[in-house]
Amino acid sequence: LDLEEKILNIGSLSALVCVAFPWVSGEWLGGKHVTYTGLGFFTSFIGIAIVLLHLYVLLVTLIPLTGGPAIVQEKNKDGLRLFTTLLASALTVAAWSVLTKVSFEFRLEISFGLYGTLIGSLVSSLYSFLLFQEKRKHTSPDIHTYTASVPPPAIEPEDHRF
Repeated sequence: LDLEEKILNIGSLSALVCVAFPWVSGEWLGGKHVTYTGLGFFTSFIGIAIVLLHLYVLLVTLIPLTGGPAIVQEKNKDGLRLFTTLLASALTVAAWSVLTKVSFEFRLEISFGLYGTLIGSLVSSLYSFLLFQEKRKHTSPDIHTYTASVPPPAIEPEDHRF
């Protein structure tokens, strides 16, 4: 794998793992201390979507490496990875905004799991964008190919008299 590909997968794996770490913790109503991961609390569906998106990005790379069939065609791989990592980053920011609003209303704090998920998602988005740009730079459309056109045969013999 290329260096960019490795960094993309490491970022995606770190975001995937950080979803299981605490996203919000603090004092809930009644003085009870609570800690919620990305798969619990108000943002559980967003956390599940982030897990599935990063799992897809990892499987696009890992299944062909282990000898399995390619999930996506090679020409579409970088574009789909860019789309999924950007979507995961947007969902992470959406979860951050929900948890920020909740943390203002209660005595809760944003924990390190959300920071790790955001950093991993942004790193994987950046490197999937770089791979997408590199792929676009190396593939150019075939607009400069010359194909000699043969004129159609004459239906009647031509008359060349003056």
